[in-house]
Amino acid sequence: MTAWLVLLVALASAVGAFGRVTSEAVTIPGSDSQAARDTAGAFDDAASGRQPVVLYAPAGTAPLSSSGQRRAVEEAARAVEGVDHVVAVTTPYEPGGGGLGADGRTGRLTVELDVGGRDITPETTRAVTDAAAPAARAGIEVTAGGDLAAAADKGSTGHSEIIGLAAAFVVLTLGFGSLVAAGVPLLTGAVGLGASLCLIGLAGHLMDMPSSGATIAAMIGLGVGIDYTLFCLTRFRELLAAGVGVEDAAARTTAGSGKAVVFAGSAVVAALAGLALGGLPLLHALALAPGIAVLVAMAATLTLLPAVLSLVGPRLAPGVRAVRTVRAARQARAEREAPDDAVPYEKTPDDAAPRTHAPDDEVPYEKTPDETAPRTHAPDDSTPGDEAPDANALPRAEDRGERRKGPAPAGWGRIAAFVTSRPWRCLLGGLVLTGVLAAPAAQLTFGQLDAGDKAVGTASRTAYDRVADAFGPGANGPLQVVSTLPAPASGPDDTRIAAVTAALRTTGGVASVGPAQLDASGTRVRWQVIPTTAPADPDTVALVHRLRDETLPAATGGTGLVTHVGGATAAQADLNERLTERMPLVVGFVLAVAALLLLVAFRSPVVAVKAALMNLVSVAASYGVLTAVFPWGWGASLIGLEGPVPIPGYVPLLMFAVLFGLAMDYEVFLLSAVRAAYLRDGDNRGAVVSGLSGTGRIITSAALIMVSVFLGYLLSDDPVVKMFGIGLATAVALDATVVRGVLVPSTMVLLGRANWWLPGVLDRLLPRLAIEDDGHDGAVPPASPAGDAPLAAARSAS
Repeated sequence: MTAWLVLLVALASAVGAFGRVTSEAVTIPGSDSQAARDTAGAFDDAASGRQPVVLYAPAGTAPLSSSGQRRAVEEAARAVEGVDHVVAVTTPYEPGGGGLGADGRTGRLTVELDVGGRDITPETTRAVTDAAAPAARAGIEVTAGGDLAAAADKGSTGHSEIIGLAAAFVVLTLGFGSLVAAGVPLLTGAVGLGASLCLIGLAGHLMDMPSSGATIAAMIGLGVGIDYTLFCLTRFRELLAAGVGVEDAAARTTAGSGKAVVFAGSAVVAALAGLALGGLPLLHALALAPGIAVLVAMAATLTLLPAVLSLVGPRLAPGVRAVRTVRAARQARAEREAPDDAVPYEKTPDDAAPRTHAPDDEVPYEKTPDETAPRTHAPDDSTPGDEAPDANALPRAEDRGERRKGPAPAGWGRIAAFVTSRPWRCLLGGLVLTGVLAAPAAQLTFGQLDAGDKAVGTASRTAYDRVADAFGPGANGPLQVVSTLPAPASGPDDTRIAAVTAALRTTGGVASVGPAQLDASGTRVRWQVIPTTAPADPDTVALVHRLRDETLPAATGGTGLVTHVGGATAAQADLNERLTERMPLVVGFVLAVAALLLLVAFRSPVVAVKAALMNLVSVAASYGVLTAVFPWGWGASLIGLEGPVPIPGYVPLLMFAVLFGLAMDYEVFLLSAVRAAYLRDGDNRGAVVSGLSGTGRIITSAALIMVSVFLGYLLSDDPVVKMFGIGLATAVALDATVVRGVLVPSTMVLLGRANWWLPGVLDRLLPRLAIEDDGHDGAVPPASPAGDAPLAAARSAS
């Protein structure tokens, strides 16, 4: 614990010294917009480019064109020039300035700084707007735009994290019945969250890290951090209930459930690594941020949690009812496995009293040779579902003619019995439900956001609306056309340049074209093109393609000019096109990695392929919900949006990788229990019932926590964060209930023994892993299939 405290202090000190840096810059290697950006680097521009400060004279005040207002604006401009990092300011009244709107009430100061987008801080923006006080005193409203506004609008998502932690505390308290037990997952989750956010903030100094990256990382890191601790804490309390000492229980929890956490966390990181195939720095950053959060959560679970368990272990011991539940499970299993002529087990007085440690003379349960040598594969010439009997396999319960003893199933045990007894109906019902939710995804298209999608009242939105009203919607997203000439031009009137200027001005969808600007060498020229439509309007993207494919080739034919179209809108269009091209590759990689990891873990190609396909079901349903809520606008007002909002291309792709990784968590814990029961009894249906009833409550509890965390981020003003909140919450909720509770068990029952078919070649190649083996096989029997779940078994009396 001391090491973690030192680490947190060190990271917080580093962030305090260097700051957390974000950047919304988009780099797309090999794209036309990137070529335009690189070519424009030859011009002697400020590092920040030209950042607008919007001036607005409301009704009741003199227009900006009046002499008094002009003096106030010019005085404000001189004051802004004295702000740190400001290198030039142009007033609306100067040539090349921002100009005045038609009504004379809206204008723009153009501010140039010696720092780029990632280094423009909220303090910089505040200093600029404060320096414009002379204009404010004259009744002029001053609003920063561009990167200055983006810096000012950077808000904290602390309230979302607090809501997620509070919801998790409620779920954990109800589940464990103990405030101390509920606090342990919150402690490790909060520590991991703090460390990961510091690391991500520092990483922003090395790469362009979008502001949404840290938010998405916090969302995922907090969820998995609490979930991983929950799985381990449940196992720890089971061991205490079975009489294992605190230190031994902590060690065995780390050795057993800790391995499952490493496997599940590695699956998330591996899925995120697949985004590298997208070939985009933006994807690298958006994958790195949650990847850091997951790795830190794993590290906290494996190192911080055992220390916490050792310190507060005695206070985590379950109460009398939980101990009796575990003892009953042990007795029920002994009765099932005892021969018909065996003497029935009777409790001794010692058994009736709960204990928290094993007596010194207690002999640990040991497996017989038959139990420790399970059947692992069919002969090479066998077919799935028709294996030759294995000498080491236990006979199936139905072959022994036995009926399972024990209390009637309840809770998830009842659900498991219902699903496995009606597999076809449950399978079809689950597929219909998810199919209905996924249907809108057929119309999912990639779009782009602009400042008009920001929340009302933010600087970005206010500046956007005022510029659009005064200068037209296209003024918020000008395009930049850049050309390289084979020989220096004589000036802006050069016939080659004039031809391009004329062609641009006559192109449909163009509102205006600025004068041509030459660089010092005379070999590079650029034009600013104002569209008639807003940056996020599909017609603006169509204009970009029309300029590239028709207007510019026709105007430059035979001149040797090499022309590119850039600007924020063109860059976003190129980004979406690149994502569309690379998406099949990324999806295929993630599917293959997920299937391979499950194949290694459970030694069953059928289970591996089935699990990967089932994950697609929850992902498709989440895409459908995203499409209905955002592009279609269904219920948009309920989450703080004014109407339909386009979905950027990177959102579905990043969600796909994240969701596949998160789904692996639940798949590992469910299939581990099912496989253990199958290897023990050789009964496929019984193993499914045992596995689902034994893990159903803890999986749904973990999912409820994660869903609560995700939905807490709907309070963010950022539409992208809302998209991830809705999409991830939908997918996790469906995955933990419909997919893991209905589709997976019903298909496993229908497949029968084919679930565990393994060709001999794979049997020789694959390693033999025991995901949750803690090195003490049989010492603590699993919970009874009729029981409610490990979480219920670990419930303590208050």
